Amino acid sequence: MTGMFITSVVGIALLTAGVSKLRDLDAHARVVMGYKLLPDPVARRLGRALPFIEIALGVATIGRLGLPVTAWAAAALFAGYAVGLAVNLARGRTDLDCGCFAFGTHDAPRITWWHAARALGFAAAAALTVVLPGPDSVAEVATGVATGALAVVLGFGVAAVASTLSLGRRRVDDYLAPARAEMRRRQGARV
Repeated sequence: MTGMFITSVVGIALLTAGVSKLRDLDAHARVVMGYKLLPDPVARRLGRALPFIEIALGVATIGRLGLPVTAWAAAALFAGYAVGLAVNLARGRTDLDCGCFAFGTHDAPRITWWHAARALGFAAAAALTVVLPGPDSVAEVATGVATGALAVVLGFGVAAVASTLSLGRRRVDDYLAPARAEMRRRQGARV
């Protein structure tokens, strides 16, 4: 079941990332161009194609179709993302949208070494699916996909909470400051 679980996590992550980018292909193309790793015309085309590549690899990975080629392609894609992130971080360019999931929705997009490490983790997981055994039964497939989906959902939940509760920052306090001021104003008016 471990093989199907890891395969599902990688596939669902790819599928989710690809589908989330379909809503605005031009915006994703601008994100890719912002990394300044490729000439703009090439980066624009790649940015528009990546969501479809992620969706195709996600479906193929979940279905374990074309393994090991699919697994190595997914690993190479994630490794490419890690390199792009690392190059820009090394250049000191942290004010970029990672282009990962739900891009363009952040007030102040920033990439960090966490993004590069996460991409490397997904690359390693994708490569690992080559050597892990496949499922032996339909029940094992269902269990692996279900637990993989749950892991991805929990991962998104943790990321959402972490984005508001950042260590060393006062984002939650800043977010709540207007409500706190309004509450104090109302209490003062009652006295």
